[in-house]
Amino acid sequence: MITAAIFRQQALARAAAGDDAGAARLFDQALATFPRDAALANTVGTFHANAGRPAEALTMYDRALAIQPTLHEAAINRCVMLSKMGRSKEAASYLRDRENSISHVPRYWTTRGAAELASGTPVAAGASYDTALVHDPRNARALAGRAQASLDLGEDRSVNDHERALKLSPNDPYLLLGLARAMNAAARRNDALMIVRPLAQRLPNWLEAQEFYADLRWAAGDRQQFTDHYRLAAEQSPSPALFQSWAAMLSGVDQPQEAATILARARQRWPSDSNLALAQSIAWGEAGEHGRAEAIFDHFGRSEPDWQIAEARHRLTCGDPQHAETLLDQALRAVPDDVNAWSLRDIAWRLAGDDRHEWLHGQPGLICFASLGLSETELSDTRQILDELHDRSSTPIGQSVKRGSQTRGALFHRDERAINRFEEAIKDMLETYRQGLPSLDPAHPLLKHRRSIWTLSGSWSIRLDGVGHHAPHIHPRGIVSSASYIRVPQHVDVAEKPGWLELGRPPGKMGVDLPPIAEIKPTEGWCALFPSTLFHGTRPIDSGRRMTIAFDVTAA
Repeated sequence: MITAAIFRQQALARAAAGDDAGAARLFDQALATFPRDAALANTVGTFHANAGRPAEALTMYDRALAIQPTLHEAAINRCVMLSKMGRSKEAASYLRDRENSISHVPRYWTTRGAAELASGTPVAAGASYDTALVHDPRNARALAGRAQASLDLGEDRSVNDHERALKLSPNDPYLLLGLARAMNAAARRNDALMIVRPLAQRLPNWLEAQEFYADLRWAAGDRQQFTDHYRLAAEQSPSPALFQSWAAMLSGVDQPQEAATILARARQRWPSDSNLALAQSIAWGEAGEHGRAEAIFDHFGRSEPDWQIAEARHRLTCGDPQHAETLLDQALRAVPDDVNAWSLRDIAWRLAGDDRHEWLHGQPGLICFASLGLSETELSDTRQILDELHDRSSTPIGQSVKRGSQTRGALFHRDERAINRFEEAIKDMLETYRQGLPSLDPAHPLLKHRRSIWTLSGSWSIRLDGVGHHAPHIHPRGIVSSASYIRVPQHVDVAEKPGWLELGRPPGKMGVDLPPIAEIKPTEGWCALFPSTLFHGTRPIDSGRRMTIAFDVTAA
């Protein structure tokens, strides 16, 4: 007599032999024969998960739990799959709700910790991993997860946590890279370089290692050869993605000509790769080689949104806002929430004298500047924490800050009283800002989200010491962007307006001469909020210290 176990063994043998279709047929027969076997449904779910079919896997896990709600293995497998599908917040909530019934299962705490890490709650993740380690101090997964949580939280223990995890997994490249990041955060840049250098050499196609190595070399003052390791990587294991990463590092420090040259080398090897061509057209445009950029657009003639948006920027640079508007209209039909497209559309409308610019960015309430209501003691405590962080930070590659430092990681993940109080003040101001916005407008990129759930996404601090500025830029993942002032130079009132925030001035690389639509004088303890679709930058300072906290808001 054939049993569910026999079906399972036969199907798994087919899967192990590479016969996915045969295995699927046997599993279907098994499910039809034993429709109330929860363990079988769980096994079929794992079969689909391993085969890269997440929706089918999730259906099977749900079926198993409907049959047997206490089948904890299926519950945990379900949450692993949810996280892989980008639904980590849902997975973490599901596991928290079942803590009383599942917490004795060894995988529970590590699965929950991973979901909490992925959903941006490292404090909760750290607690989950700590609980797992109480039960099993040598749990490699828990040790690695706790190390990542401490890195995300900016905890002093991060280096020790990584070293502890590496004792069990000494060759784990992700732990080694995490240790390097932790050492860099602890102002041990030379130690970080010693770790990342061999990683970049040994794993030439691991872009995260290549980019972090470039970042460290740049921060250490290497302005000429900070991407030379890419040359060796390209000789060992060339790929279009590697060349694009190389070019992005150069563009990120305002070397678009060099970036375009690297991309030209890549296109000789992969002439039909449209991603390389698009990256090169953008680099040529930023380098002022508009004829070369034009030739790429003419040759490829692509109609995908990324190409339309890039060409629209090129058309604006060339003084053709009507053509740019046509391209952006087409792109936004396909990707209606694309922040980059909306920011360029605003420029096209302003150049063309189109009144829709006022609808997009000129309505009362869209730009707000108000006090956070923090006491001087609370601001002073925040300054002290931030100064300590900035003393160990540097100018990152690819960010808007020029000649200043920027903190790493999510600032509001830190579990410190002053930072928590600052975040509370931000949330209060955000709700007041929302209430003061114009009415709900389904066509508007911000006002369509007036009644949505808003979440802080990303948070960091920037410090300028005596000199520096922010180049005009946007934050493409948000609906609302910000600048909160912690420290302000003394001479902000002079005619040159040093350190002032400018909203609406296009990036200099575009060559479009438009003035800002608003200028905001920085004031300690105050915060500016504005649509993320609005270009923003600052006027340079030449003395004093300017320190801010910035964040984005996303909508669900």
